[in-house]
Amino acid sequence: MIMEFIYLFNKLEDNIDLHLIVLTSLVLIANLIDFSFGWVNAKFNKKVEFISRIALYGIIKKMMYFIVLIFFSVIALAIVPSEISIPAITTLIIGYLLSEVNSILSHLDLTSDGKKGELFRTFISKVLKGENK
Repeated sequence: MIMEFIYLFNKLEDNIDLHLIVLTSLVLIANLIDFSFGWVNAKFNKKVEFISRIALYGIIKKMMYFIVLIFFSVIALAIVPSEISIPAITTLIIGYLLSEVNSILSHLDLTSDGKKGELFRTFISKVLKGENK
């Protein structure tokens, strides 16, 4: 199992297109999880007021970030030598991914950046205790 993982990881390093696609896909998955946690928290947490225009603004903001990420990547690959553009794009994507992971963790109230995650702590504790309500 470990040898297969190492083999796949080496293949991923050899194919830079696949490398960038995997990183970009991870960003999209993290975006989806972050948005879902934020929406559920705003919709069902009594302490947070759900305002649809704020939710729409969040969706548009995430779309704009992703479009800029892709636009920068295409431009960098087109006009900058690959020795510079590939590490720069990888760094940008990983930075964006880490930002999304931090946002997910803040929804779970594991980091503090102003988001309230009481709903998830309550939900998880009820599931672990086996409560139905």
